[in-house]
Amino acid sequence: MTRVNTGESTTSRMALVTLAVIAIGAVGYLMRPVILPIALAGFVALLGHPLQRRLQRFVGGPVALVLTVLGIGATLIALPIVFASNLQVVIARLPDYAGRLSRMVTSIEGRLGENGLKLPSLDLESQANIEALLSFATGAVTGLLDFLGTSVLIIFLLFFILAEANVIGAKLESALSPTNHAAVSASIASIKQRIASYVTTKTLFAAFNAGACAIITLSLGIDFPALWSLLTFTLYFIPNLGIIIATFPPVLIALLQFDGPGPAILALILLTVAFNLIGNVLEPRYLGKTLALSPLVVFVSLLVWGWYLGLLGVVLAIPLTVIIRIVCDHVEPLRPVGVLMSDRPPTRRGGAAAAAE
Repeated sequence: MTRVNTGESTTSRMALVTLAVIAIGAVGYLMRPVILPIALAGFVALLGHPLQRRLQRFVGGPVALVLTVLGIGATLIALPIVFASNLQVVIARLPDYAGRLSRMVTSIEGRLGENGLKLPSLDLESQANIEALLSFATGAVTGLLDFLGTSVLIIFLLFFILAEANVIGAKLESALSPTNHAAVSASIASIKQRIASYVTTKTLFAAFNAGACAIITLSLGIDFPALWSLLTFTLYFIPNLGIIIATFPPVLIALLQFDGPGPAILALILLTVAFNLIGNVLEPRYLGKTLALSPLVVFVSLLVWGWYLGLLGVVLAIPLTVIIRIVCDHVEPLRPVGVLMSDRPPTRRGGAAAAAE
């Protein structure tokens, strides 16, 4: 009787899985214009499905589906429009800001010159520099308006995904053999619950940060509070670095807008305290550390997803990587990959406890 070497079998499975991932990744890279809207629609569906289920308690299934899609669709269309409209206002104010910034730089250069330090001269009011800033801002507005077309496609995809969400369990029961159905269904239910919990919690706290930014910038009278709130909401999905980046634009505008540095310093203090309180104190209490990723994995995922999907990939890098880790934790051949992606070794406890985590 032939005996199968367990080590060789595991190695073969890992090699096949690696080759399959590489092949799928290569095909996905070539099909990015198709893959990206589908991935975004799936991401949005994770947020919309709990709302759809709650609405079904009060109205019929078709009405709940339509209301959910209309609500999310209106948000997807409104976000780029608000971004673009605020950027257009910024474009109109750029010459004024360039003049104030030029005077600030000249003052700093003068003080440094008194101490024997010289910096290269920067003429921020020159026509070439102003045109470069206008070109960059106009390109950003054009990109946001182009995203409206993608949003329409995402809304259609979202409708069909949510329409299938309530019958996917029955389809799996029909497609899988009775012996495998219970285990596979339990794994899929666990994966779905953990992914939905992570995405919902992360989005909720991104909204809290955006609200805190809106309150602070409005109370201090800083220009473009809606723009800074949307920027904060978007960048919150980039761990650590994103929220730091979101802090500085309103502070810089406050420096250019007001005569003294007081409002800018106050904005820096308030934004830093609010963002750290929400992101480092409140969020871990709800999200916990069970989905924590290795810092190396976080950095590599930002590079990989940024290269793979562009700027949007940087924003979605951590949610997508967490989803991959959750799937790896529930698929036996991929479980070592999930362990390597975590920020700590697994605890040496029984299988039931480990599975529960």
